[in-house]
Amino acid sequence: MRRGLHLNSMVVRILCTVALGVLSAAAIISAIVIHISTDIFVDTYGKSQEQVFRQIENDLNDFHENLMKIVNAVDSSWAFHLYLEDGEQEPALSFQTVYQMDSDLEKAIPSNINDISVMVIGMNQKSYINRAETITTPKGEILAGEAAVKALDNPDSIQYYMAENGYTSTTKESRVLMAVKALCFLESKEPYGLVFITIKEEDFEKFYKFFTSDAAEFYLIDSSGEVISSNDKEVIGRREEKDYLAEAAEAGVLRYQTKEDGRLLTVLNTDMPYFACRAYGVIDNGKALDKLYNAPQILLICAVIGAAVMVITLLVVRQTTRPLSVMVRKMSGAIDKDLKEHMDITGSEEVQELARTYNRMLDDLNSYITKLMEIQKEKRKAEISALQMQINPHYIYNTLASIKWLIYEGDTEKSTRTIDAFIMLLRNTISNSDEFITVGQEIENLKNYVLINNTRYGDRIKAEYFVAPGCQNCMILKLILQPFVENAFFHGFPSEMPGHIQVFAERDGSNLRIQIVDDGVGMDQGRLNDLKGKRTKTEHFTGIGVNNVDDRLKLVYGAEYGISIDSTINEGTTVTIIFPAEEFKA
Repeated sequence: MRRGLHLNSMVVRILCTVALGVLSAAAIISAIVIHISTDIFVDTYGKSQEQVFRQIENDLNDFHENLMKIVNAVDSSWAFHLYLEDGEQEPALSFQTVYQMDSDLEKAIPSNINDISVMVIGMNQKSYINRAETITTPKGEILAGEAAVKALDNPDSIQYYMAENGYTSTTKESRVLMAVKALCFLESKEPYGLVFITIKEEDFEKFYKFFTSDAAEFYLIDSSGEVISSNDKEVIGRREEKDYLAEAAEAGVLRYQTKEDGRLLTVLNTDMPYFACRAYGVIDNGKALDKLYNAPQILLICAVIGAAVMVITLLVVRQTTRPLSVMVRKMSGAIDKDLKEHMDITGSEEVQELARTYNRMLDDLNSYITKLMEIQKEKRKAEISALQMQINPHYIYNTLASIKWLIYEGDTEKSTRTIDAFIMLLRNTISNSDEFITVGQEIENLKNYVLINNTRYGDRIKAEYFVAPGCQNCMILKLILQPFVENAFFHGFPSEMPGHIQVFAERDGSNLRIQIVDDGVGMDQGRLNDLKGKRTKTEHFTGIGVNNVDDRLKLVYGAEYGISIDSTINEGTTVTIIFPAEEFKA
């Protein structure tokens, strides 16, 4: 993306304002239209579904009447009476009786009902079934079952019973709805048999299938609150405890509106006395509205309109603000071009005046920066010279005295190694006036310093160095690490105490982290504060203090860089130095 179109540019702000206005207007208008049409839709859709619900009620009542006709046909048929009487019949009579039963039942079953099974069982356990299937449940068990008991207790009406499975070979693994009616003698009212009319629950669902959808559900619930049939298969056979269903029933109206969990619901309900049940139709108006309003299409239209407006606005605004954009790009790149590229005096009067002012500002800045850089350069030279002049004469005298003693004892190898280390230390400290050296050079200086101290005081303090790959050639300010190793020697291990000093150097993202860790006596906060401000030359190589190091780091790299010291009594001290990692350039 061009720099003139960053998020905070004038063009982007205008585009965002226009886009926000277009989208806000579209959203507000859409919301108003949807809000107005929602009430109309809910009422209209509710009325249309009310008619559908009424049709379901009529169809179920018609179904009940057809079942009554079937039961009456069985009850009034001489063939069924004769078949269910006690005693054996002659084969010819038995054949004629069965034939007559088939004929009577075939006439009684309407042509539009072909998914039911009619089974008749006498109290003497003789049975008849109108389909080519077998009874898989023992007849004694059927007569003692809940459905039969319920029908015998209420012999004047058909009793409806929902079962997990039927009694025949085709229904034994299916949930079924059974209509059961007791057959009684006219005079004595004693039962002589039972009629079981069975329909699979999946076939019964056809009565209300056309009502149900993603936005509409149907429930047939008996007087005990158990769901007899529903398009939601998970609730069948369970008690339905939705409060809004009970509220709709108590309201005494066919169509009832309520809210549940933020959803606007329309509940249709009616009593089904023949089935001893209540039918409920629940419509989720929100889902129904989702189908009415094509939200992706509305969003697409708004997006196309918004895009067209933004393109036109972009062309107009870009043409108007082009001179300012050119000026902004030149100003943004001024630093990379050393503040020397002047602005062309073109454009409107206002832009020309800005360009002239900018050019004058560049000239003043260049002059000021040149002077400031000279001052800083001289200041740093003076600081390096001052640090180099801080070499403690006592340290030099005592080091030479230690070397003399080694020569006197005849330890030529050690005295030679110490002299070489001392020469290298003085050369890199005094003779080298560079402000920066490599990490590798600074580690060599530390090794020479540690070797001299071990010569003077013994090898009770061991030093180790761990420099991660890629860090050896990084730039580091000279004499940054030596003061902390020096403090560890003289303050961390008093009274001839042995110990270890470890120096770690590694990259931390774009920074270089160096840590000087000792396992000495440590220090409390008071002593740490004294150490930061202390400048002593008693036996030290230099008198550079902690504050001096920290100030140099902040002066060169910025206030966010510097040192931190973490110390615990009797556990040791860790000094952490962080500054940008830059490769040394000769």
